[in-house]
Order: sequence, then structure tokens, then C-alpha cells
Amino acid sequence: MGLKFAVSILAILSTLSSFAARVTLYGNAPSYSGTELTFYRVSDWITGTEVKAGSCIVNEKGNFTTDIDLDFTSQIITYIGIYQGYFFAEPGKSYELILPERRDKSPEDQLNPYFEPVEIHLGMANFKSDDLNMLIVMFDDAYIPYYDKHVNTIYTKPDFKQIDKDISQIESAFSTYDNSYFKNYRLYHYGMLKMLANRQRVQSLSDEYFNNHPVLYNNTAYGDLFNQVFEKYFILFSRSDLGKNIYDDINQKGSYHALLHTLSKSGNFSNDTLTEMVILKEIHDEFYGTQFSRNGLLKLLDTLIQVTRIGEHEIIGMNIRHKITRLLAGYEPPPFELQDTRGNLVKLSDFRGKYVYLNFCTCQSYSCLNEFNMLASMHQRIGDKLTIITISTDPQEEVLNQFLQKNKYDWVFLHYDKQPGVIKDYDVRAFPTYFLIGPDGKLIYSPSASPAENFEQKLFDVMKSRGDL
Repeated sequence: MGLKFAVSILAILSTLSSFAARVTLYGNAPSYSGTELTFYRVSDWITGTEVKAGSCIVNEKGNFTTDIDLDFTSQIITYIGIYQGYFFAEPGKSYELILPERRDKSPEDQLNPYFEPVEIHLGMANFKSDDLNMLIVMFDDAYIPYYDKHVNTIYTKPDFKQIDKDISQIESAFSTYDNSYFKNYRLYHYGMLKMLANRQRVQSLSDEYFNNHPVLYNNTAYGDLFNQVFEKYFILFSRSDLGKNIYDDINQKGSYHALLHTLSKSGNFSNDTLTEMVILKEIHDEFYGTQFSRNGLLKLLDTLIQVTRIGEHEIIGMNIRHKITRLLAGYEPPPFELQDTRGNLVKLSDFRGKYVYLNFCTCQSYSCLNEFNMLASMHQRIGDKLTIITISTDPQEEVLNQFLQKNKYDWVFLHYDKQPGVIKDYDVRAFPTYFLIGPDGKLIYSPSASPAENFEQKLFDVMKSRGDL
């Protein structure tokens, strides 16, 4: 199945790229001399998966230029120091970007996988008055004060008439612009205002903004409203007589076609395209919840990926599948390539064929220090059967090196500074955190028991059941 998915997604991307038009990005930013600029676009607004669109090196004079291919207007994102810069690019156009003065992340920020960059809409040196980016900046400046005003009425009686007047007031300044992306950008922002006015009933908002409307896969405002309108849709619909079979369709049957039949009774969807998008969103949102079977949701997802006739939906489905299975037992965990204490780069794939006990620790944690002694004892006893890998999250690699010089532990120690995102990839929220990976490279326990939680016996049980003991 994995090969089929890979071939399918490559075919889709190849087809889409055949209609793409060249977009040129360039500029002069001396403070970024020697820096690599990488530009991404968001593959879908359900998972937020980012796809590399292009990259370039800023030369010694501060000049940079790169070409990217786009087949539709897209938001482009780049990460530069503490900033997350973005702008909107239209196929066939050129953009002379103005970057903010360089401000690098601090060493602590660089090692923090949860660092939140400062969002900034990048300026343009060659813009025109009707340029899409200029229109969006002007609209946001006009819209945000109204939005903030109505946010304060969420817990009071909403003034529906006033919201309609405010929408008319905003629109009067922009109605003459005929850029289709900008029209929809405005339309779905107005929908967000109506959400604030307690008009969040799925039926009315779905009829006004989604039924009999095309799905706008690359419009950020459409995606924001869609995610709000259909939030918790399965759970809400299941509370009605028409939707009471949802739990049976998913948890008992794992049947995509049974679910489609139940959803068809709702009246919320005018076509299969919209229905599929809602199913994709709910699988993504509910997978780690408590209401629905993960196996059932995975069956739905795999069936949808196979039967959909819409290329974008197959790509979104694949993005969801990668995101929700990356830490599931029976699936391969996120790869990493980190530096050991001798300066060698070590890959997780280097240990294929072995049982791997992967743990995330810090030398400043009492729990980690206590369990290091148990790991040392276990390594001495069964090091021929189990490879222990510790990924240190200490702020500086030197802290780890000094610690090991004093304690002489001799299993594999890696430092995460070459790939700080590995902490987020493994959803590490406490130290220590453990995972057991089998010789086939797939997770066995995720997370795993610690040495103090009878891990060794559990390991032997697994090895016996697999014929490795």
C-alpha cells in the first residue's frame, strides 16, 4: 500500500506541476549575507503540512533570487531568524521582497522546538496599488478592528444588524477590486464575523459559504472558516436522530460507505467533494480524541485515499496519514540524524535490524539521572540484545560531554541541536520519555515503559513472541 500511495502522490504532483507558471522572488538584504532562504507553501489547511517551493543563498552583496513554480495563487512562507515571513504569490509574477532587519534566534530559541516566531507580512519594493499583497494588507487593517470589537460580544447578546452594517462598511472600500482570490479572501473573513454573532449553526453557514461553492484549497480565509464551521462535526451530528449511526459506522464497522450514507441524511452537504473534505478534517481532528476508534478512522482514511477522484484529497489524505501514524505502534517513527559525542552524525536507520530503546533525557533532570543508573545496569546485562539511544535535550552539547566524562556511560548518546524539531516530532512533553523500536524499524511501544516499570520483562515477552529469544 505504501508504494501505491507514493506512486499516486508523485503522479498527482507531476500532473499539477505541468500546469504551473514560473514565479520569481528576488531582493537585496545585506544583513542576511551568506544565509540560505527557503520558501514553503502550505500543502493543505487541515494538517498545515508545508512543502518546499524553492530556496537560494543570499550572496555577499545581499542579493538573492530564486524561481518557484505555482499553478494557483498561494501563500508563501519563509523562516528567517525570529520571523515567519509570508506573502501571497500569483502565478507568472515577480516579487522584489523586502526582508526585515536580521534578528537571529537566541541559542535557547534555536533549541526550543516550540518556539513561536513573529509573523510578518513581507513588504514588496515593486508593488502596485492593486497588488494582491497590498489589498490584503489594507483589508486586514480595516477588518481586524471590527473583528476585535465583535469578539467582545461573544458572551453577550450579539447585534446581528450591526455586524451586517459593519460588513457593508468594510466591503464598500474594496468592492471595486475584481481579483478572485481577494474576493474570496474578503467573503470568508465576513463569514468569521458571522460566526462571532452566534450564527454558527452548521446548516446556515454551510449553505451560505460551502454548499454549491467550490472548495478553495489554497485560500487561507476559506480554510480558516471551514475549520471553524465544521469543528467537532461528527460529534455534534451524532447527537441527532439522523446522525446516531456515526459511532457504529466508525467504531464497529470502520465503513467509509456506511458513513457516507449516514452523512447524506444531514442536508449539510450538496456534493461529495465537500463531504470528503469534512471527513478528512474529522479524521485528522478526532484521531487522538476519545470518541472514535483509531482503527476505524484509519480504515476510513485508507478507503477515502483509494476511492477519491480528487487529486487534492488524496494528497491531504496522505498528509493526514503521515501525521497521525508517525508515533503509532506498528509504524515507522520519525527519522533523525544527530551528532554523537565524537562528532559523528548518527541516523536512526543505522540501527535497522536491532531492538532500539530510544529515550529523551536531560542531564539536569533528577528522574533522568536516577534512570541512567538503571539504563547502565541494563546495558551491561543485555547490551548484545538491545541498543540504547539517549537523545539529550540539554541546552548546550558541552553540558552532555562534561556529564559523560564524569559518569563514563557507554551506550549511544546524541545531542538534539542538529535537529531540534526531533522533540516535537516525537511529541516529548516530559523527561524521560521512552520508545521501543523493533528490528524492522517500526515502533513496538509508543511510548514505552521506563526501566523502573518492568521494561526488561516486557522486552523479553516481545522478543519471545517474535521468535528472537
